[in-house]
Amino acid sequence: MIKKKKRKEKKNKKLTKKNKKNKKKNKKNKKKNKKNKKKNKKKNKKNKNKNKNKKLMRKCVSAASCWLL
Repeated sequence: MIKKKKRKEKKNKKLTKKNKKNKKKNKKNKKKNKKNKKKNKKKNKKNKNKNKNKKLMRKCVSAASCWLL
């Protein structure tokens, strides 16, 4: 009975070590994700504008009429 208990404690120690590592990893990833979200927001805005311009360009007949838009 006593031996079993010891083994369980050892397992728990290992788990806590793993959990601590994972917590650190998660914290790092959260920061990364926040940064990337901001970056992606900017990128998406740029791409939206690009696509808008492309659509407008398709409507244009000549370059001169495009500038009027």
